[in-house]
Amino acid sequence: MAKAKSIQPLDGGYDGYIETLDKVRDYVEREQPRMRDGLVGWYRQEFDAAENAARPYINSLFRCGLLKDGSTHVECTFPRRRNQAQRIIEIIDNNIVFILDMLHSASAGASEEELHDVGKSKHGLGPKSNVNQIWWRRGWLQSAGMLERRDGLMFPTGAGLELLRNHGFDMSNSSAGDRKGPINSAEFGGRGEGLEHKTLKELVHENCGKILRTVRGRRVTVKDCQMEYELPSGDRVDVSAWDQEPVCWHIEVKSKISSPADVERGIYQCVKYKAVAEAVERVAPRKGRTVKPILVVEKDLPADLDDLAKELRIYVHRISVEMQRTLDRQRRDKQRR
Repeated sequence: MAKAKSIQPLDGGYDGYIETLDKVRDYVEREQPRMRDGLVGWYRQEFDAAENAARPYINSLFRCGLLKDGSTHVECTFPRRRNQAQRIIEIIDNNIVFILDMLHSASAGASEEELHDVGKSKHGLGPKSNVNQIWWRRGWLQSAGMLERRDGLMFPTGAGLELLRNHGFDMSNSSAGDRKGPINSAEFGGRGEGLEHKTLKELVHENCGKILRTVRGRRVTVKDCQMEYELPSGDRVDVSAWDQEPVCWHIEVKSKISSPADVERGIYQCVKYKAVAEAVERVAPRKGRTVKPILVVEKDLPADLDDLAKELRIYVHRISVEMQRTLDRQRRDKQRR
């Protein structure tokens, strides 16, 4: 039972699983199904799911103890709460074991690949296992405010460190979750970028002309487009493009799991790219090219960051619904490989 709890995920991706659980609970309380088959049939209709997707999910709720077979009908063991973050923490705390190992592994900073290796090495998740069992857990920790990304690495927050302490982990030598300000990634071995950032960067590179057309409000002919374009300052721009007008576009991307602090750094990175690139244009043979920075995001910015971007004249572009679907599909495909 302990192993089943430690490796069994709850469906719904990063944030959606709480809403899914609420719908399950509402149905169980309203209809009081006597058998699991009734719940599976409802789930298939509600979420347009196949039998081989619906039944494992419903069974996982029983395995994790979130549903149980009562004397007269199926019963729920989880209540409705107003505070979503608190509910995430409670479900993680009570039902899922190996996320603590993942959180502890991030104490000194870890790449997503290293966190994923925890599931493989400690819990026997081999290459044929569902990678989402690992991927979702990282998302749950971020949704609960216990894990955050800083400069390409994952770190526990203060709340994450406190959860580890409450479960008996020795955190006396760790200050990662309480550290303020930017983190120098070289300090922690210069480990690589995560899947979310990488796939968004690749999508922007592949669809650069379409994005620039939306930004400009008219057709743009892209003459060259590069990922990881290096400026003389040593900065690497996520995506850089040059059009026929001539304009040089430097694009910073922030995925949907980027924290507000990370997005704010992205805005200032755009300011830096513009200043450095304009200095290059003054001394380069192609003198006179206009430089325009763009911050590409997956979700709307908080009002204060939106105001900051406008004040600094940084254009913010949120990818379209169509691109978001493509991006989500690409991420799922890569996780399955």
